[in-house]
Amino acid sequence: MDKTGGQTEKMANNDSTHRPLGWALIGCGGAGNGHAQWASSTPEIVVRGFCDIRDDSAQRFHDKYGGAYHTTDADRIFSDPQVDIVSIATSHSSHADLAVAAFSAGKHLFLEKPMAMTTADCLRIYDAMKAAGTKLMIDFSIRFSGAAREIKRRLRPPKVSHGQCMMSPAELSRWRWHPEEGGGPLYDVGVHAVDLLCWIHDADPVEVYATGGQITHPGELGSPDMVDTAAATIRFANGSVATFLMSDAGSNAVVSKWFFEFFDGEQSAVLYEHFSKVTFTGPDSTTGKPESETLKPAPTERLPLLVKAIRNDTEPYVPVRAGILSTLMMEKITASINTGRPQKIEMPL
Repeated sequence: MDKTGGQTEKMANNDSTHRPLGWALIGCGGAGNGHAQWASSTPEIVVRGFCDIRDDSAQRFHDKYGGAYHTTDADRIFSDPQVDIVSIATSHSSHADLAVAAFSAGKHLFLEKPMAMTTADCLRIYDAMKAAGTKLMIDFSIRFSGAAREIKRRLRPPKVSHGQCMMSPAELSRWRWHPEEGGGPLYDVGVHAVDLLCWIHDADPVEVYATGGQITHPGELGSPDMVDTAAATIRFANGSVATFLMSDAGSNAVVSKWFFEFFDGEQSAVLYEHFSKVTFTGPDSTTGKPESETLKPAPTERLPLLVKAIRNDTEPYVPVRAGILSTLMMEKITASINTGRPQKIEMPL
């Protein structure tokens, strides 16, 4: 079934600065559903194909969102000349090989977090992207929050901050908790929190000290090195500091699963209600007394930002460097927990 109508014919024009851009998805699960919704709602994108290792999942997405075909073979996506952008929303361990294959086929890429499970694989993706001359944007969800974007716009780089993700006890049978396939909560949610901290601080981290380990699920995680709980202190190149807390020891109805505080020496910003709401506090310009303002700005659309980068040949909104840094931070936090020592952080780019 082809629901694209006459749009597919527009793809014949190879000038990507004007024509609609063909899009396809690999990974038709929960995260992939978000990608399909964003693609379907982006006027400059033509939905082309869906791929999943389960044919019924790919067909379900095709039936719901349209496109020309569904498949279980990723090579069909990569070899389709009418696909310009590929979204990858598969298990974490598959990101690197699929991303490299997408770039080898000359595609632009919207990649789910984490970029990859190791810094070495992140760099492999980076090298493939540079060789292809195409674009990569990472789906770090919090960066697209209207409230987070308002913090970035209004606050100076903070001197001190705190970020946390506290969850209800997890279902350990899910692939995200498999040590090789998913990597557990550090690679599922920790990358989001650390990315936001680095983005708002506007500086590279240079050292991290962390403690934790298997606190909530001792001996249950398939690997003794896999982390379910982390409490970390991060020092940045500009002298600022942050703390980071993550666990599935229980949820908190007061501040919600995600909670962040930023202090720039004069103003503060608190991000809460699943990063949808922000409260700013700072001195009144007349009286000097503290005043607060709470906002709930709408999130920004994601795929139009990648389309803009492709059209203008500019760096995407969430660039490849952010993906590399977040995975590197997960490795360093794990190493600090396992050794009991602070870890120096040096970005390879």
